Amino acid sequence: METLPHVLCSCRPHGRAWQLRHNAIQDRLVKAIAPHLGEIAVNRAIPGTDSPLRPDIVITDEDRKKIILVDVTIPFENRTTAFRQARARKLEKYTPLADTLRAKGYEVYTDALIVGALGAWDPLNERVLRTCGVGRRYARLMRCLMVSDAIRWSRDIYTEHVTGHRQYQE
Repeated sequence: METLPHVLCSCRPHGRAWQLRHNAIQDRLVKAIAPHLGEIAVNRAIPGTDSPLRPDIVITDEDRKKIILVDVTIPFENRTTAFRQARARKLEKYTPLADTLRAKGYEVYTDALIVGALGAWDPLNERVLRTCGVGRRYARLMRCLMVSDAIRWSRDIYTEHVTGHRQYQE
């Protein structure tokens, strides 16, 4: 018998649905980023570095030499410890890239946006939203929308797994 964590986060036939769940949450953040923060790049390597890493969201302000790196992750576990570990993995992953950018004179902020596969919200996401210039009022709404996206996609993944019928259209 396959477990729910396996189905929602590890069962390879559902890889495309995981990506769409991830992108739904990522896209909400991208649309809400304050334009004055800089140029936004999504899922691209950073020019001028030899790093193959492609952070989910990179906001670059060349005039002020500031870069914000945000990576989205959707772990199954929804406890504080699991979220802390997920964030630590993301920060560790991007530390060499951040160090390279700092050596080039940039001020770099790196963080993760974490929403549990069952809809849990990491309170540290509020810091990410503030850094991305999302207003307090809209952040409250966006939190609800992101949680709803995670739940909806996870439901579709599970239903497809059990029934064998595709639950979404691309």
